[in-house]
Amino acid sequence: MKPVYFCRRCGEEISRTTEACPHCGYNPGSVAWRFGAGALIFGGALALVSPPVGLLGVFVGIVAVGGSYVLSPAE
Repeated sequence: MKPVYFCRRCGEEISRTTEACPHCGYNPGSVAWRFGAGALIFGGALALVSPPVGLLGVFVGIVAVGGSYVLSPAE
């Protein structure tokens, strides 16, 4: 039995070897998504040391991850 993967954007079943969803075009490995995830992690850790700067990093991460959903092509 093969594992089933679902697109985070449209919910359709996708192959685990595909780089982008064939239904909506969402690519979770996009630069915007990877940058956003990194900013969220780094900002969260930095918030413990310097809350204003860390919270700014978290905000940037949220905007970048959200932007990756908006910027990915949809049919």
